[in-house]
Amino acid sequence: MLESNNIDINQVNSKQLPSPGNTWLNIKNIESRQQCSKQYSDICQQHYQQKKWILVINPEKNALECLSDSTWLDTSKILQVNTNKVKVNLESIEKALSKGNCAAVILSNASLAQAELSHLADCARKGKTRCFILKSSHTLH
Repeated sequence: MLESNNIDINQVNSKQLPSPGNTWLNIKNIESRQQCSKQYSDICQQHYQQKKWILVINPEKNALECLSDSTWLDTSKILQVNTNKVKVNLESIEKALSKGNCAAVILSNASLAQAELSHLADCARKGKTRCFILKSSHTLH
């Protein structure tokens, strides 16, 4: 367990999740653009049948392009938010998770403290919304 209160999400591995076996918060390592696109596609495919929103915060550049060509997915249900254009704070993410209007929330390369990860997991569980944190070992933008 890391001793620091603030940790870089790139230092967290999937074995250091807030609670072992957590099905509501998943941290996934990304090594390439292709793998990133595949993760977005897999997550959307898993959750599109719920007829709820899929919220993607700070998506990797061009990683969502593969979804626009999909005939099986209604891309109008995918909300994309870039934090360089709109201010998104942890409280907003917590609300999105807690309300249950989204089937999934995907965060790219977020830098969160262990306590914040635990709180996001609690909010996701409360709203029955899956939360994915995709972290790349290098910047894909």
